[in-house]
Amino acid sequence: MPRHNLPAQLTSFIGREREIAEVRRFLSTTRLLTLTGAGGAGKSRLAFQVAAEALDDFADGVWTAELAPIADPTLVAQAVASALDVPEQPGRPLTDTLADYLRSRSLLLVLDNCEHLRTACAALATALLQGSPGLRILATSRVPLTVPGEVLWRVPSLSVPEARPRSPDEIRHYEAVRLFVERARAVQPAFALTSDNARAVADVCRELDGIPLAIELAAARTRVLAVGQIAERLHDRFRLLTGGSPSALPRHQTLQATMDWSYGLLAAHERTLLGRLSVFAGGWSLEAAEAVCADGGLERTEVLDVLAHLVDNSLVLADMPRDETRYRLLETVRQYAQARLEDSDEAVRVRRRHRDWYLGLAERADASVRGPDEETWLALVETEHDNLRAAIEWTKAQRDAEAELRLARALEWFWYLLGHWTEGRARLEEAIERGAAAPPSYMPKILVGVVRLAYRMDDLRRAEALCTQGLTLTRQLDDKSGTAQFLLWSGIIAVAENRPADAVPRVEEALAVCRAIGDRWWELEALAMLGTVATMRGDYPRAGACLTECLTLSRETGNANNTSYALRGLGVLAVRRGDAAGALVHYTECLDLCRRVRTPGIIAECFEGLARTAALRREHERAAVLFGAADALFQSLGGRLPLWADESEHDRHVAAARSKMGPAAFAAADGRGRAMTVDQALEYALPPAPPGRTPRDAEAETLTAREREVASLVAQGLTNRQVAARLVVTERTAETHVQNILNKLGFTSRAQIAAWAVAQGLLPTA
Repeated sequence: MPRHNLPAQLTSFIGREREIAEVRRFLSTTRLLTLTGAGGAGKSRLAFQVAAEALDDFADGVWTAELAPIADPTLVAQAVASALDVPEQPGRPLTDTLADYLRSRSLLLVLDNCEHLRTACAALATALLQGSPGLRILATSRVPLTVPGEVLWRVPSLSVPEARPRSPDEIRHYEAVRLFVERARAVQPAFALTSDNARAVADVCRELDGIPLAIELAAARTRVLAVGQIAERLHDRFRLLTGGSPSALPRHQTLQATMDWSYGLLAAHERTLLGRLSVFAGGWSLEAAEAVCADGGLERTEVLDVLAHLVDNSLVLADMPRDETRYRLLETVRQYAQARLEDSDEAVRVRRRHRDWYLGLAERADASVRGPDEETWLALVETEHDNLRAAIEWTKAQRDAEAELRLARALEWFWYLLGHWTEGRARLEEAIERGAAAPPSYMPKILVGVVRLAYRMDDLRRAEALCTQGLTLTRQLDDKSGTAQFLLWSGIIAVAENRPADAVPRVEEALAVCRAIGDRWWELEALAMLGTVATMRGDYPRAGACLTECLTLSRETGNANNTSYALRGLGVLAVRRGDAAGALVHYTECLDLCRRVRTPGIIAECFEGLARTAALRREHERAAVLFGAADALFQSLGGRLPLWADESEHDRHVAAARSKMGPAAFAAADGRGRAMTVDQALEYALPPAPPGRTPRDAEAETLTAREREVASLVAQGLTNRQVAARLVVTERTAETHVQNILNKLGFTSRAQIAAWAVAQGLLPTA
C-alpha cells in the first residue's frame, strides 16, 4: 500500500537545508502552514522536499493535491479526494466524506498552488481541520488563505554573492550559484565554474535575485550563450528567459508567463499601484509611496491597504528594521511592473512626483545635516541614494536643468561625507555645465562641492580654478558665507601645494568672516584648518589652542562631523609630537564617532593615523595591517592621502615597519588590511569595550574631585603657577596634581589632558 503520491523529481534539490529544518519545525506545531513567495521562488519544490523528509512523521502518509490545472473552484474538493483515493458517496457533500475519511488519520496533505482558488481552498481547509486532529496541511500559495490558525512562512530567494568574486572558490557555496552550475551542466555537460566565468555567474545570480525559476531558465541558455552574454542581456530578461522544460507548468516555461500569472490575479487598483511602485529604486517608505502613488482613483488613505495586498500577493517585500518598515520589489518584478507603467498614459506624471518627493527630501536633509541630527540625515540619504540617483537621471532625461541643479546643490555635501567622490564630482561637473539655466545663487554651493572633491581626488589645478571662480561669484552676490568657504579652500589648496605660509592669512580671513556673520559651522571648519596648518608648520602651541577650541565648540553644537575633524586634528598633532598615547586616545574616539555616522573619508584618515600611532608604539604588524586598510579605503573612494598626511612621513613609517618585520611578513599583514571590509577594519582598529562601560568611564573614575578640577583649569590654558594661584595651593602641589592626572590617564602631555577634559564636559559654561 503506497504511503505517498509525491511527484518524482527529475532534478536534484539544491541547498535550503536551513529552510527545510525551519518549515519542519513549524509543521510540527501548526495545523495549517502556508508557504508564500514570489512566482518561481521554489515554493512547490520546497514543500515536496519537506513532505518527503517528513514521511515517517505521519502514520497514514503524505499526499499532495496539485491545483494549478484547476480553474473551477468547485473542483478543489474533487482534486483532494482523487489524491487520497477517496470515492464520492451519492447524495452526500464530498467535503463531509473527506472529513470522515481524515477524522482518525495522521496525515500530511500538501495543497499545491492555491492562489487562484484561494476562497475554495480556505473553505475546504477549515472544514477538514475542524474534525481531523491528526491532519496537517502544507499549502503553497502566492497569497495567504486567511484561515484561522494559519501560519505564513515566506520562502526566501536562494543565497547569492553580494560582491563580484575574484575566484570560483569565493562563490561556489552560494545556493544560487550551485543551482546555476548544476542546471547548466544538464544542458552543457562540460560546463564548469572557472576563474573566467565566476564573475558573470555571480552577476547573473544576483541580478535574478536568487529566484530559482529565473536561474534555471538562465542556466538553460548556456546551451547557446556564454555566461557573460547572458549577464549582458538581463536588461531584457523577459525575452531572454524562455527556455523552460516542456513538461513544466505553462507559467513556469518562461519568466514572462510566471509574471503574467501573478499579475492576472490582481485587482485593477492593485495593478495600478504595482506599476507606480516600479519608479522606486532600492526600496521606499510608506510615506513616499503615499506621496508618489496616490492619484487618479487611488486615494492617499487607500495606499496602505492596497500595498498590504501586494505584500500578501508576494509581489512586494516588506523589510522591518527597528524604526520603519521599508518596501521593495525584486528586480524581476520591478522590470515587469515598469513595462506595465510605461504602457500606460501616467508614466511621466508618476515619475515627476517621484522626482519632486526626493528633491524635497534632499533639500530638507541639506538644511538639517549641519546640526545635532547629522547622523539621522546621513543615514536617510544613504538609504535613499538609489532613489535620488533615479530622480537625477530622469530629470536629466527631461532636460529640466533647474531641478537637476537643485538636486546637485542639495546633495553635494552628502556625496563628500558618504564617500561617493567619483560619482558626486561627475554629477556636480555636469551641473556646472548647465549652470546658466538656473539663478546664480545656486552655483556657489555646487562649485565648492567640486572644489572639495577635486582636491580629494588630487586635481589641484581644477580645485584652484574653481576657487578663484567661486570667490569672484560670491563677492558679486555678497554671499559672505560662500566667500568664507572659498577662502578656506584656497588655504587648503595652498597647503597641498606646499605653500603653508600663503594658507594662514586666507584661513584667518575665512575665520573672521564666519565670526562676523555668526556662521558657526564654517567657523569650526576654519579653526580645524588653522590647527592643521599650525601642526604642519611646527607651531604646536597654536595648533593645540585652535584644535582644542574647535573641539569645545563642536561638542556644544552636537555635530559629529565637526567633532571628528577636531579629534582627527588633535591626533595628527599628537603623532607629530611623538605622543603615541595621546594620538591613540584622539584617533580612537574619532573613529568610534565615525563608525556611527559612517563617513568613509574620515574613517580612512583615522586608519592612517592609527597606523602611524602603532608605528610609534613599535606595534609593527598592527601598523602594517592598518596602513593596508587605510590605503585600500582611500583607493576605493578614488582619493588621496589628506594634506596633513605628509607622504614622506607615511613612507618613513611604512619603511620602518617593513624593515622590522621583513618584506614577506609586512606584505602579508598589509594584504590582510587591504582585504578587510570597512566593518572588519573598524573591528580590528577598535577593540570592544567591556559591556556597559566605556574607556572614558574608567578614566573618569580614576581621578579625584580635585584632580578633575585641575584638569578643567589645564584645559582652560592655565599654567601650573596659575592653577596654584586659582586653587590657593603651592605650585609644587599643582605640579603633583598634573603629574597624577598624566599617570592615571596614561597621557604624556597637557594637550591630552585638555582634550580629555573637554570630552568629559569639565569646562565651565558661559
